Amino acid sequence: MKNLFKIGLLSVALMTSVVANAVEKIKVEVLGSKSLNVSLSEVSTGVSISIVDTNELVLFSDEVIKVGSFIKKFDLSNLPNGLYYLKTKTVDKINITPFVVDADKAKVIKGDVKTFNTPKFDFKNDVLRVSMDNPDMHDVSIIIYPKESSVAIADEKINAAKIVKNYRFKSLPYTEYNVVMYQGGYSYVKTIKR
Repeated sequence: MKNLFKIGLLSVALMTSVVANAVEKIKVEVLGSKSLNVSLSEVSTGVSISIVDTNELVLFSDEVIKVGSFIKKFDLSNLPNGLYYLKTKTVDKINITPFVVDADKAKVIKGDVKTFNTPKFDFKNDVLRVSMDNPDMHDVSIIIYPKESSVAIADEKINAAKIVKNYRFKSLPYTEYNVVMYQGGYSYVKTIKR
């Protein structure tokens, strides 16, 4: 009986840690003909949501302030026919859900939903450490160039589940550099000042 009780307590502890460590859950569904419902659960601070068109023009943007859950209904009836993207950004990742609006309805393109993990940049003692989890094995490019120039001083292409790269800036002549990372069609830019 004691062993059964201990196993029960262990099971409850494991289930609690799984729930506590879960990432934000995103559900996107079409309601009616031209309404999009977005619900986020297990939301932490620093989450933003936006709708953009194919030119990256932001049509809607909001910062989620309330911790817990978030539900938003979008009326898409005023949007021209075309392809759009719902982006949800957290500290650790970006989820992109494409959807199409046509004459009589909106449709989520479920097979094309993408998740990109946000890179971490740590600059200390003239050394930049770039790290990123890449479990989907997206192709990643890292390009570093002086802010005053378009000539790259580093240009690497990487395809690994875990990316960790160090770059030394000590002997470089400029004081500001842009670090651009492309991951599966998505880009991140970080400016480094020495």
